[in-house]
Amino acid sequence: MGEKKSFLVGFFALALFTLAATGICAAATDLARPDAGGAPTRVQVGLYLADLYEISGGDQTFGADVVLKAEWNDPRLAGRWTGLKSMGLDEVWHPRLQLVNQRGVSATLPQRVEVDPSGRVLYRQRWWGRFTGRMDFRLFPMDRQRFHVQVVSLGYPRGEVEMVPSSEANGGGKAATLSLTDWEVGPARMEIRDYESGVGMKPLSGVELAWDGQRHFGYHAVQVILPLVMIVLMGCTALWVDPSVVNTRISVSVTTMLTLIAYRFALGRLVPNLPYLTRFDYFTLGSTVLVFLMLVVVAWCAYLFGRDRKPLVDRIDRWARIGFPVLYAVLCLLVWWR
Repeated sequence: MGEKKSFLVGFFALALFTLAATGICAAATDLARPDAGGAPTRVQVGLYLADLYEISGGDQTFGADVVLKAEWNDPRLAGRWTGLKSMGLDEVWHPRLQLVNQRGVSATLPQRVEVDPSGRVLYRQRWWGRFTGRMDFRLFPMDRQRFHVQVVSLGYPRGEVEMVPSSEANGGGKAATLSLTDWEVGPARMEIRDYESGVGMKPLSGVELAWDGQRHFGYHAVQVILPLVMIVLMGCTALWVDPSVVNTRISVSVTTMLTLIAYRFALGRLVPNLPYLTRFDYFTLGSTVLVFLMLVVVAWCAYLFGRDRKPLVDRIDRWARIGFPVLYAVLCLLVWWR
């Protein structure tokens, strides 16, 4: 009797194991791409820029809040339910959407999809965090940059998954009001943009939400450029000090030079290390050269004054008091007006 009971228990355990294995295999089959080997699965993607709260030029990143809406059709799910069915994302086939240019992003919505009776699958997600964006700083701080958020179908080239911008009117765009205050942000637009993950590999199917940003020059003119101009003009005051007070003239010139160098290092965080000079670099370089020339003139006048050549020193001072401000004005026009 005991042997018979043990046999029945073992039989039922084997049957349950077989059923479970069959279910797993069936689930694995259901998770394959719809119409595998046939036409590519069309996935409509909409991206919406809910907020843009920071642009960091030092590490070429920006902080944003992005909403995604993706939908595709899976005929195998059609007719299973009479109404809208909510399911876990891993319970159905999905295009494995990934952010290409993210650098520390958090998802705020649960990983779930909605399936309607026709087999249409709808997936929504909201990401916030930092994204990378390559920038060209040649015209800094009067530069205009292009930013984007790119989403690809991980592991699927366009021959298997065709990712396209959503046909809905609100498929791509941005909020009317953004947290960012020192940039002027243009309209956002959806575009098809595949991603080549490696040399010789098939590009992954993808789309992106792109927009242009123009830096507000007025902020940098008041906060950055104006103090720099005042530092240079401070150095010009050394030319108005009586030539007999040599220590004061030299002290003003040297202090201006050191202040200018320290100011330049303090502003280094605004842009990354670049292999080229920006518009602001040309301005600071020209300002530094001008202050150095003033220091040379002051030192030369001190030498001449020590040789009892005061009339020549007076003539040099008169020309320098006019010449250096004029040269600086020409520099400002050349750098900021071209």
